[in-house]
Amino acid sequence: MLFQEVIGQNSIKEKIIHTVLNDRISHAQLFHGKLGAGTFAMALALSRFVFCSSKTKTDSCGTCPSCLKINSLTHPDLHFSFPVQLLKNRETADDFIALWREMILANPYSNEQDWYAKNDNENKKGIIGVKESESVFKKLNMKSYEGGYKICIFWLAENMNTPSANKLLKLIEEPPDRTLLFLVAEDIQQILPTILSRTQVVKFNTLSEKEMVETMVRTNEVTQDKAIEIASYVNGDYSLALNEIAKKESANVFFDMFVQWMRLCFKKDVAGAVSFSADAQKLGKEKQKAFLLFVLNIFQKSLVGSHLGMDAVKTSETYKDFIQKFMPYIHERNIESLHTEMSEAHYHIDRNANSKILFLDLSFTLFKLIKK
Repeated sequence: MLFQEVIGQNSIKEKIIHTVLNDRISHAQLFHGKLGAGTFAMALALSRFVFCSSKTKTDSCGTCPSCLKINSLTHPDLHFSFPVQLLKNRETADDFIALWREMILANPYSNEQDWYAKNDNENKKGIIGVKESESVFKKLNMKSYEGGYKICIFWLAENMNTPSANKLLKLIEEPPDRTLLFLVAEDIQQILPTILSRTQVVKFNTLSEKEMVETMVRTNEVTQDKAIEIASYVNGDYSLALNEIAKKESANVFFDMFVQWMRLCFKKDVAGAVSFSADAQKLGKEKQKAFLLFVLNIFQKSLVGSHLGMDAVKTSETYKDFIQKFMPYIHERNIESLHTEMSEAHYHIDRNANSKILFLDLSFTLFKLIKK
């Protein structure tokens, strides 16, 4: 991964390049934000830049021996730690590295659910356990193979259990010579406060719709309209965008579901809400989360249309006619509550709430909130 391949985040690129070129790189950094915003992609590009023997002022050369090893994620001084679904005699990242490497090489923006799907087990959450931290500790206390830095990237570091996190804390406090630790985390609240206080936290913003659309059109053979549709509901998360490109049909399915849902909410149709909730349950966890983001995005665009006119609404023509009719029902008196309800529903689905009950309860709430 080169810096030029990381989507957006230009100010972060400039700062971390400056620290490397001026030999002021922090030994422990935490890249905080969605994987789909480029946190891991940036950590990988930074690692490559550190190892590159012919780096320029703006990027790695891409052709030196170190860069070629990074291309296949096989540089002997670059280590990876990530959550695994514990199995008998398979408890560390080394036991799963070939599969994880295959996923990352195909898509450096892969998310946690992509990883569990790759393992054919989407319902079991992985952890970074104590045996994994012992393995990392041992690797980083060995001499560098190539005489330079040793780097470990912790992918989704918030999945460390407490014993593992305490081992990491010791590494941060007493790092071996020329060792760099890059933590990548989406949920910073799950990181031990003692670790946060000893790392340099780099906050990543979600990607803009413009950045998303340009990248999708340029690299994925997606039409402009299709890219605009996808960008309108994945909330700046490029990993979700790539998943939607692969599914092809999701945007239209979500739109049809949304229209159906709003109609039964207008009518306060209890039987319809029960039926809708049962159908929503069949989507599966990741599609349910993506659907809620889609709904929230339509709400937000409707509010923009109400206040600034339809010319200010950036979406495909597919949705503009509907939004123009729908926007009188979304206003300053209900948008905050709608945003809160959708966000909380997204949060609870991510933590394995009963989705049928959740969507039914959400429907009853919308009965009250969706008013002209």
